[in-house]
Formats: sequence, structure tokens, C-alpha cells
Amino acid sequence: MKAILIIAHHCILPGAYKGFEEIMDKLHHDLPGTRVASTSLLDLENDLRTLLREDVESVTLLPYLLLNGQHTKNDVPKVVAHLQAEFPQIPITLLPCLGDWKEFADMVVDGIRSAQKKTEPVIASEAIYKTRDFSPLVALDSQEQQSTPSQNRSLFSIELNLEGKNVLVVGGGRIALRKVKTLLPTGARITVVAPQFDPEFAAIPSLVLKNRPYEPLDLRGIFMVFICTDQPAVNAQVSNDARARRILVNNACDYLDGDFIVPARMDFGENIAVTVSTQGRAPSLAKKLKQKIQTDWAEELSQIERNFDK
Repeated sequence: MKAILIIAHHCILPGAYKGFEEIMDKLHHDLPGTRVASTSLLDLENDLRTLLREDVESVTLLPYLLLNGQHTKNDVPKVVAHLQAEFPQIPITLLPCLGDWKEFADMVVDGIRSAQKKTEPVIASEAIYKTRDFSPLVALDSQEQQSTPSQNRSLFSIELNLEGKNVLVVGGGRIALRKVKTLLPTGARITVVAPQFDPEFAAIPSLVLKNRPYEPLDLRGIFMVFICTDQPAVNAQVSNDARARRILVNNACDYLDGDFIVPARMDFGENIAVTVSTQGRAPSLAKKLKQKIQTDWAEELSQIERNFDK
């Protein structure tokens, strides 16, 4: 199996990897059978070594960078040379940075020409701005405007089989503990990483606890990650690292940043489970609804469950 490893700058801002993720998606689609992975300049050596230890016949590296500077001339080649000596049986090819690709220059020029054509009708007359209250955003076409994420979007409800899947929880406080307790019945393999843990974590024998700060390599082999820290910079880093690796994200501090939310759930016997969701917008309302269902419906639902097989 051949492998492609794309090297990008490290960034903690939410949404920074949007275009990068689109390229990853296209590579996955257009190069079936090729292992496509990503890394940052900070993680290059560890991630490349991990990739070389897998069943790969060759690795092609793409520096997702514009300028042919210190990183592409010195830092990356040193890492490649070191690991090529460590794994001489696997050819490693280092491509030029994006800024040195002729195709990239043509793409930039074409993009600027296209942008100029789009803005010509808007800036043709100063009177247009005065009479119609336009702004430079008018240069965006309707498709781009319609694809802007909205807080009013509907989420897709699903019950997911996590048995045997690797799940990472980042954070060791009460929120993380609640997530872990929710995950335990699913049969998932749960790893929790945090500098400090609530004492109750020690009483759960099936967990893998890593008593240290989060590291990007914690995401290796992970199917789903729950972000549960009170550190915005850490939360943003985990979110971006996970998305670059195509891992599902639940952000307990910012539901709009995550890929999914977890609804409030109530079990009535073995066959009935009731979930309540406000699409992540009103957690306190979901809590009240859950309390009402448990108070008003619990006895009736339990009776229905008991009579199910009769």
C-alpha cells in the first residue's frame, strides 16, 4: 500500500483546516487504496515514523506550505533524511512546497481573474452601493452564501454501535466523568487523557488513563473523541487535530464546533430507551424535559416494557 502524508502548519483556531480537509477528502476519493494521512510540522517525525511502521511500500510527503523557507529547506528534509536512514527499505519522496508548483501559480491567477469578473457588476457604479446598500460580500455567489453554516440547521439523529471502537476523552473533570459513564455500556474501548483526574475515575477499571496533557498522537487509531476541558486553546487544538485525521468530534464546551451531540437518555427496562434533544441549543430545557418524562411516564413505560413479551 502506498501512502501520502501532507504536512501543514499547526493551528488552534476552529475551522482553520476547512480547505485542508476538502483536499484530504478528494485524495481519499480519487486515490482508492492509497493511505492518505496528515500531520503538522510539530508532529512530523512521530507521525511519519508511525506511518513507516505500518504496511506501506512507499511514502510521498507534501509540504502544504507556500513559501520555500526554513521549514521546507531545512527542517522537513532533516526529518526525512533521518527516517529514511532508519527505514531504508521504504522509499520516501519529498515533493516541493505548494508555492513552487507551476500548477499552483496558474490556479492563483485563474482565481484572481474569476474574482475580478464576479466583482465587476458590483463595483461598476458607486451609485449601486448608495441606493441598494450593498457591501463587498455581494461578490460572493449565491451558492457560497447558502452553504454558510447556520445555528438553525437540523442535526441527524442516530444510534451508533461503538462496541470495540477506540474512543478518546480529553479532560479529567466532572463533565468528562459523565461522558465516560455514558460510554461504558456501549462496549467502547475508552481512553482518558488529562493532567488531573476526578477521584471517581480510579474506580472504573476498564478505562485507560493517561495522566498528562493531551498530545496529537493520542488520536492515533481513535474513532471518536470527546473534548471536555475548560481550556479553550486545548479544546481548539484537539478539535483541529481530530478533523485533520477524519475523527468524529464532540465538543462539550461548544456544540457548534463538534460533529455531533449526545441527547439526554432514559432507559426503561431492556427494550425501551427514550432520548430528549434540543439540538444542543437549550441543555437546561432538555434536562427539564428528561425530569418530566421520568416523573410522569416512568411507571407507564416500565409497565409497557414488562408486558412486551406477554
